[in-house]
Amino acid sequence: MTALIACEYSGIVRDAFENTGVWDAWSCDLLPTESEQTRLSGKHFQCDVLEVLNQNWDLLIAFPPCTYLTYAGMSTWYDDGRAMKRIEAAKFFMQLYESNIKHICIENPRGILTKIFRKPDMEIHPYYFGEKEMKRTCLWLKNLPILKYSLCNTLFENQTSTLKPEPIIIQYRRVTGEVKKRYRTEYLFRNNKDRAKERSRFWPSIAQAMATQWTEFILNNK
Repeated sequence: MTALIACEYSGIVRDAFENTGVWDAWSCDLLPTESEQTRLSGKHFQCDVLEVLNQNWDLLIAFPPCTYLTYAGMSTWYDDGRAMKRIEAAKFFMQLYESNIKHICIENPRGILTKIFRKPDMEIHPYYFGEKEMKRTCLWLKNLPILKYSLCNTLFENQTSTLKPEPIIIQYRRVTGEVKKRYRTEYLFRNNKDRAKERSRFWPSIAQAMATQWTEFILNNK
């Protein structure tokens, strides 16, 4: 089976699927791949993903840019030119979702897609799967089940999560009385010129859960 991991330069998700032994997995991004697995470094398209989207893939997992879609950018929401860029970003998201691929997952944070498209099928945090990080991640799914995880040990499930991370900073806004909790992922690369690139790296534990659970699901439903 063939899998396309769109808008991924790191190779984290691609390698997780390739390592199952079931998938011929390829990544695609405008940047070159930085996979630690040198044997897979050639399985990468450095181009616009729309150029390779219609090549009979069985599975698409996509991480389209969220800069103009996320509610985290509300402070510049109405700046000149951003409305048109938001439309273009939403169009790209929908081109991926409506592609002629049977199984699809698209990742993005909370944003305008919830209003103009639909709510995501699931919202998760990295700590649900054992990462010591807090970062809300939304997944829109097509012909895929939601990922299973467990926040505690039960009679039927083993705990997959780590302890919920504590915020680094708690900010109080005097005017509105609003409380904002800021976590490590928001500050780790804040002074780094490549922070957008670094923050786009996906979580290996979630990638592994995707590869394990969705491979089993697709094989059982062929």
